[in-house]
Amino acid sequence: MLNGVDFTVRARELWAVLGPNGTGKSTLLRGVLGGLPWTRGGIRLLGRERAEWEARALAQHVAWIPQGFEPAEGFSGLELVLMGRSPHLGLWGLTSASDEALAREVLEELGVAYLAERSCEEMSGGERRMLLLARGLVQQPKLLLLDEPTAFLDVAHQVVALERVRARVDAGLGAVAVLHDVNLAAAFATHVLLLRDGRVLAQGPVADVLLRERLEALYGVPMEMASAPSGARLFAPRAGRWVRQG
Repeated sequence: MLNGVDFTVRARELWAVLGPNGTGKSTLLRGVLGGLPWTRGGIRLLGRERAEWEARALAQHVAWIPQGFEPAEGFSGLELVLMGRSPHLGLWGLTSASDEALAREVLEELGVAYLAERSCEEMSGGERRMLLLARGLVQQPKLLLLDEPTAFLDVAHQVVALERVRARVDAGLGAVAVLHDVNLAAAFATHVLLLRDGRVLAQGPVADVLLRERLEALYGVPMEMASAPSGARLFAPRAGRWVRQG
């Protein structure tokens, strides 16, 4: 259950949501999409109350990258990605040559163009994860919600995925990503929301929020912090010393 969570995502901002398992990170995103009821408070999307959005119009502006995998048997990689164009299609729901060109362009950009003709049943979890990201990007939203977008990905694909999201954020997209890797948040996010027990522990620009003492309070684990030559902050748990959570 979430309590007192209040923050605003603007264009050109990528918010990373960090926190222990079960603290409400995914619940937050599902609530934004209307998948869960709110007993108090409200949600505004692109200046309008969530309840004012018709489903198709909302899908034209907000894209969702889920944590889990949806059934995709019988589809090729290209067909799965083209599903992201659905909110923009006409009465007959037929994709055009430009839709397919866009999908192939995004697959190439993510380094997974080879998946276009492959059956989804033949793909690894990481490959399907990249296709879900591609599907969200071809939707061309104004707000992108990502629930653990780097799960199942190797380090190289984690970097590619977040680099491409950040490039779109820099070009005007707003985005929220649930992450478990503090260092990925430090490297790619502009802002951070720290959630613990359904409440906000801290929020704001990365440089102000990602501090050793705050992460220790968030996870209940002693942390080490170092600075890379680039100036980026690096975090790691201090081995052999644990703080009891209570």
